[in-house]
Amino acid sequence: MKPRALIAGVVLGGSLVAGGLLMQSGAWREAGAAGASSPAATARLLDEVMSRIGADYIDTLSRDEMLRRSAVGVVKELGDPYSVLLTPERYKQLGETTTGRYPGVGLALDLRDEVVTVIAALIGTPADSAGIVSGDHILAVDGKPTRGLTMEEVQRQLRGVAGTKVKLSVERLGDRRDVTLTRRVIVYHPVQRAQVAGSVGYVQLATFSEDAAAEVRRAVDSLRARGARSLILDLRANPGGLLEQGIEVSDLFLDRGKSIVSTHGRTAEADRVFRDETAQRWADMPMIALVDSGTASASEIVAGALQDNDRAVLVGARTYGKGSAQSVFPVSGGYGLKLTTARWFTPGGRTIARDSTSGGITPDVFVPDTAVKGVPVRTDTLNKMPGEPATRTFRVGARSTWQDPVVVRAVQLLEGAASPAALRSRVPRKK
Repeated sequence: MKPRALIAGVVLGGSLVAGGLLMQSGAWREAGAAGASSPAATARLLDEVMSRIGADYIDTLSRDEMLRRSAVGVVKELGDPYSVLLTPERYKQLGETTTGRYPGVGLALDLRDEVVTVIAALIGTPADSAGIVSGDHILAVDGKPTRGLTMEEVQRQLRGVAGTKVKLSVERLGDRRDVTLTRRVIVYHPVQRAQVAGSVGYVQLATFSEDAAAEVRRAVDSLRARGARSLILDLRANPGGLLEQGIEVSDLFLDRGKSIVSTHGRTAEADRVFRDETAQRWADMPMIALVDSGTASASEIVAGALQDNDRAVLVGARTYGKGSAQSVFPVSGGYGLKLTTARWFTPGGRTIARDSTSGGITPDVFVPDTAVKGVPVRTDTLNKMPGEPATRTFRVGARSTWQDPVVVRAVQLLEGAASPAALRSRVPRKK
């Protein structure tokens, strides 16, 4: 495929995901691109305000500092939580975190109804070990409330040197507790687990950082060599990552020319349609994708492409609903400007942006995943895959001590399905 300089957020920060799609067309924009001039009266207003502050405000502020704060304020006044002026440090970190190696605690976060909300705690990270799960609210960081803060401000509080500690106040279903996490360098592989039992292969894809598509390809090829003839792709608690990786993962499973995702905005370059560019790799494998409320952004692109093209049956719960697209522009002084410039749509033309009442992608088969919410599921019945010994529990990442009802349902649907069409015939998609 042709390289695409696009990032699908939710993009993993050291401890934060600051949502939407990050999108640029071609190379990074040149710094300092000129915009439309302001009306003279408004220009005078700004000049008079700055002059008065410089002369009479109780604290001294340089003109440079006032101009910088004005730039921050303009972006903030847009009222869009995903548009932000990135400091030089944060702008640099944005590129670093897409590699899957970064300092932090392993949290993917977003603003939902002005509350800092956990999309996912990456498996095996300090946040995951502390029991933080999708849907938790982060009310304070080191005693400072997060309500009213920008995502950039929350990010600065969460980041720090590996080995240092940070205290989070976490709320779940009205109960509040404090947890202290030790920051460390997170080295995270996109494919967290790949295994086969009987004829069913299972791949857990946890993020869309660099090499996600390559790791999925190697994992499925390996499972095929070990006897897998059907596939479960687990996208639960996957907060997104690089858009190009989401497109390339979709490309592995779709026929050449099939639509994967489209973006639409004000400018011509914001209107784009991404299509499959290679032949389908495993066309004979019936496939189920697992989704939940932590399935966001790039993982929703994959889920939507697989569902709308009738390539996979979606099993689980409604996805997160991250349907906006951001472009990142370098600006003067080493800063970066991240602006919402478009929305993205599934091949069937659906926007999944969530509002207060609806949004996200609805699965074909709904199964509430109570394990994701931190509530143990009954374990009196073993969660077995076909061909497994009766004494062995199928273990899925951080849910290893729980039975996984979503996987159980997926296996039931796959049993005896000899082709993708046979599987889909069992679960007709509502169009």
